[in-house]
Amino acid sequence: MAPAANIRPVHDNDRLITQLMAEETDVQRGYAMKLIQDDTLEFEEIPNDSESIEVSRKSYRIPVKDRETSLLITNDSTYPLIDISNEGVCIAIDATAPLSSADITPDCKIVLGEFHFDGLVGEVVHSSLNEEGNWICGIQWQHIDETTRSALDQALLHLRKEIFEDA
Repeated sequence: MAPAANIRPVHDNDRLITQLMAEETDVQRGYAMKLIQDDTLEFEEIPNDSESIEVSRKSYRIPVKDRETSLLITNDSTYPLIDISNEGVCIAIDATAPLSSADITPDCKIVLGEFHFDGLVGEVVHSSLNEEGNWICGIQWQHIDETTRSALDQALLHLRKEIFEDA
């Protein structure tokens, strides 16, 4: 049960209404309100959800303009990039040939125009429909050596500059 919040009764047309004056600290501590009846609130502690913590993104993906020269190559298949970050990519996939983690091999290669990055190991984290109804696949990198990561960071910096120059 949560520590007492600032709860005060308010009379409205001879009816008792419980009004909650919650402080931000109660929300930050991980408490949720649950309406029991019309005039009663009960606090329940929200358990830590380690899965949602793992899902949160640490970096933002950069949209790729030229999908003909920005590609993921794995298992002799080529997929156009939709967006990219140093943590992973989003690719366009065919609905008849969805990807699984088994389809991403240690010899993944990213092509960003003139930049090439070999030896990437990724994991499929989702396959879903985008806003236009096309299938996409999110891949998170599981292993990138430091040299490749540094070179990828430089290529992403170049892409960011291109985006902001065109804005």
